[in-house]
Amino acid sequence: MITKKIKWTALGLAAVLAFSSCSLQDDEDIDPSGTGGKLRVELTDAPIDEASVQGVFITVTEVRIDGKKWEAFQTPKTVNLLELQGGKTFTLTEGDISVGSFDKLTLVLDYERDASGNAPGCYILRQDGTRNKLVVSGNARSDIETKGPKVDIAEGQTQTVVMDFDLRKAIKEQGSGNKDYAFVTYGELQSSVRFVKKENTGTIKGKLTNYNPNTNGKAVAYVYTKGTYNQNAEVSGQGESKVRFKNALTSTKVNNDGSFTAAFVPEGEYELHVVTYKPESSGQLSLNAFLDMSGNTSLNTISVKANTETSLSISIKGILGGLL
Repeated sequence: MITKKIKWTALGLAAVLAFSSCSLQDDEDIDPSGTGGKLRVELTDAPIDEASVQGVFITVTEVRIDGKKWEAFQTPKTVNLLELQGGKTFTLTEGDISVGSFDKLTLVLDYERDASGNAPGCYILRQDGTRNKLVVSGNARSDIETKGPKVDIAEGQTQTVVMDFDLRKAIKEQGSGNKDYAFVTYGELQSSVRFVKKENTGTIKGKLTNYNPNTNGKAVAYVYTKGTYNQNAEVSGQGESKVRFKNALTSTKVNNDGSFTAAFVPEGEYELHVVTYKPESSGQLSLNAFLDMSGNTSLNTISVKANTETSLSISIKGILGGLL
């Protein structure tokens, strides 16, 4: 009987060791300087609510994966994020990486110099051609660290991730009159950037069939995870920088013909809210009103599947209320 117990114990131990080995292999740390798989990092953007801005430039000097420098990114790049809307992306870098998994990406920015060595490195380009240097409010840290879904790198395969900058959350006005701009605080800046596995996302495309920007005002569509929207909190502004619509997953401008595209939305259920803006004498845009809408599906339960396009046909019924 004793011998039999020992045999079963040995078998059980072998099974545990085999399971542990598989688990360790599945959760193997990434070696950014290794080989075996490939990774592509793309950038995209959600809009900034400012009519006087024609470009928002950042200069990236380093990419880190789980805190370790990724050798595939060698040369600084300066990117105009404002050009990357409606599903457009810019390939920041791609290259070899070891087999394993990660869930954290970090971009290191240069506030002082762009990729050509000119000052500044991160800035707002106004419609009049002047540049407004951007720095982080109250903190000089240059890294933006984002945590996302677990990304598995397999032998001989390429995984693509998309980093989505929400400029509306990332940049704030300061001063009066001809206002200056700055990045929000370090913590708020980190929460304004997300990354997703591209293959696990879908797209919401919509059309406001009776939209007229001249009468309705400029409009922005905000996408929220179902059940997370609280109008009072979202309109009032949250955090030290009073970020409005802070909890929106993403946002997108409504074009003059009423069409809009919200891209790189993970699988799940969402709700849509559209807000109009009106121009002030200073050239800035201010919140105006919510649109009362009906659609071909419930705008409070919008299902998104990976690699699919969810189409919305929306009619404006009226105004829900002013925001002034």
